[in-house]
Amino acid sequence: MDSTIWLYAALGIVVLGIIIAGIGVFLMIKGIKEPMKEIKGSANNLKDRMDNLKLETTSLQHHANEIKEDVQVKSEKITLFLDAAKGTKNSVVDLNSSVRAITKDITHQVDNDRHQQKQVEQWSNTAVTMLAMAQEKQLPKHKLEEHADPVYEFEN
Repeated sequence: MDSTIWLYAALGIVVLGIIIAGIGVFLMIKGIKEPMKEIKGSANNLKDRMDNLKLETTSLQHHANEIKEDVQVKSEKITLFLDAAKGTKNSVVDLNSSVRAITKDITHQVDNDRHQQKQVEQWSNTAVTMLAMAQEKQLPKHKLEEHADPVYEFEN
């Protein structure tokens, strides 16, 4: 056999191998299309989930910051309230001290005014007696007994 025949035979085998390889590649590509579509769909689904997760994470961070600010504002208000309560306590203590001082002063003045009270009682009794005497002179004797005013005495 001639070398050209061998060359054509080898060329035919190579061409046949290339055709078989091409058919194999074509079938492989055709067979991979469906799984690639599924992988692409899964990748898109995963991307959507990641976008939703980022959106939810952003929303949660926003809510966490709002809660943090709210807690801080309420903490400041509680601090102010406690400071005000302490100030109120001090004011009540000061008021109580003032009331005690005033009460003590009044008690002292009342004890010192006992003499003045007795003088007022004497003057009142004298005034009532003088009034009764004046009425006796103005009323006839039989009407005096009907309209006599009693003498008032003050007790200690």
